[in-house]
Amino acid sequence: MKAKVLTFFLTKDASTFNVENFERVKKQIGVIQSIYVVSAAPVPVGNNVVVPVPQHYPLPVRIGITINRALEEFDLSEYTHLFKVDSDVKLPRDYLSNLLSKNKPVAGRGVALLISTDFLRKQLSGKYPVSYCDDGYISALSIAEGVWPPEYNGTGLFKFPVQHQPLREYTYGYEYYKWGLPLPIFFLISPILLATRQRDVRSLVYNLAGYLSASINYEKKYPWWRRYSYHRTSHFVSKLFKFK
Repeated sequence: MKAKVLTFFLTKDASTFNVENFERVKKQIGVIQSIYVVSAAPVPVGNNVVVPVPQHYPLPVRIGITINRALEEFDLSEYTHLFKVDSDVKLPRDYLSNLLSKNKPVAGRGVALLISTDFLRKQLSGKYPVSYCDDGYISALSIAEGVWPPEYNGTGLFKFPVQHQPLREYTYGYEYYKWGLPLPIFFLISPILLATRQRDVRSLVYNLAGYLSASINYEKKYPWWRRYSYHRTSHFVSKLFKFK
């Protein structure tokens, strides 16, 4: 089946709707996609799916609820992929085609994430995760299945805002523990995150605090944490040997 993408362009309302970024999504080359603007309040564009989620919910939770309610309007069997992209992301025109060419169940960054509908149905029971770290959960689950989510590596410029929010970074650390990320691996990859992911030392400190808090509280890990730990460690070791 030729790839057919169901695209959700996520924005809060008309005030946060970025026309230029939306046009870049519409002008993705070499792909077939059905594009819908998913928002909490009406936006003056066609194909607008309005999901009025209470704004006092944390943002990642609002995103999960919003996507799930929007998905109820569609038959996933008609599509090969779900593409979730935030309104404040500026995509290169070959972003989707580049990710699709990798033929992986999950690809891209959280702000512009491509998920195969087969993975969505089989691994996520047809539901987008309602979590404080929704995109991270999806990527971690893919790793637990033995498939590392590839990122965009085309020649275009992929621009997105980087926000360092203490509570969110703390929550990420909490999730790292629940995924099954070994603490030694966390320390070993931290310098890489600083160099490649536009992270800062404060973010990593909050990550570590969340991780240690989850550990001290004996937080229950996800059922697949052992598989994630194995594949995450194997991936790091294989990368290490390539540099030797």
